Amino acid sequence: MVMPATGWLLVLTLGTGFAAFDRAAGQNVFPSPTLITGDGPRPPNITSPAATGSWAPIPSPTVGGQVYKPASMSGIGKQAQIIGADNFCLFMPPDPTTQNLVDAEAIAVAYCMNPYNDTRPMPDGFIKTAHFRQTPDYVQISGTFDWTKMNLNPYDCGGEYDNHGAEGVGNPIGAHVDGGDNWMEFMGSCDSPGISNFCFRSCHGDNSYPYCRNTFDLMGCLWVMPGDYAQPGFTNCQADSELPVGVYNSSYTFAQGQSFTPPPVAAPTSSSCSTIASPSASGVTYTWAQLGYSTGVTATGSATGTPKGTGSTSTSKGAAGRVTVGGGFFGQGSCGVLFTVLFGLFGALWVLA
Repeated sequence: MVMPATGWLLVLTLGTGFAAFDRAAGQNVFPSPTLITGDGPRPPNITSPAATGSWAPIPSPTVGGQVYKPASMSGIGKQAQIIGADNFCLFMPPDPTTQNLVDAEAIAVAYCMNPYNDTRPMPDGFIKTAHFRQTPDYVQISGTFDWTKMNLNPYDCGGEYDNHGAEGVGNPIGAHVDGGDNWMEFMGSCDSPGISNFCFRSCHGDNSYPYCRNTFDLMGCLWVMPGDYAQPGFTNCQADSELPVGVYNSSYTFAQGQSFTPPPVAAPTSSSCSTIASPSASGVTYTWAQLGYSTGVTATGSATGTPKGTGSTSTSKGAAGRVTVGGGFFGQGSCGVLFTVLFGLFGALWVLA
């Protein structure tokens, strides 16, 4: 039996529609980078810049009785704070369309929840979870972020920013954390498959350096700064100080590069925790936001480290495979779904003709 012309037309029309839908869904898949070096993968290409939000700076912000310069979405300020889960900063690339986390190690600028003094506002929705710990020797903020809001490649393993740097002038140069004698920050997407972690610790006092030691730049957040990361919500807690970084007991201290890497120490038990509301949107959207990708990320492949430089120079690690972002009905394997649907319709129309 020959299928009527109207049947063929229906099949072709459905096929064209499904193919267009499949191409649109393909935007949810972030491909693996074609070249990964010790400096990490390049930033994603921006195909459609986002419109900037409605945020406007406070004209003359006053902090501690002192009047500062206002914040700016193009600011170059490097004064950071770690005050709570809803009031902290992170050092990140000033231009993430051309710079990855390692590229920006000397020139990164501060993005803050409550920006002032020429720092930049934190993008809306960038911080997914945040957990603040106050200890006798340091304060620490840790959590997860949405890489799409800052165009940070989901294969970028990042590295370490600290107040020393390979040249002794800090990475980024001239950066400062209020109340801190030493500090260190890690960001990246390789500690936990499919999860982008950040951690930032500011250590104070005459004996602060061992708690912010800058010789573990290949180890990442989960090893260097044990704490809460992907746990839901925003919390402020008190806690005891953990042992200095790399110290396990009185007879064993680990140094980066040794043949055996021990597991991270357990984070000290926290207390007096309070859960706070997640930060409300303040109209901050940068043009480099990747609106074509979902926020859910599932990583496939493995990460490997490639040393870059010496001392506290940040190092990024590459990954094989690809990262699938989002999913939905037409995720991976949508071509198979398309052909199944088309041939099913073809068969039904042939029988009914």
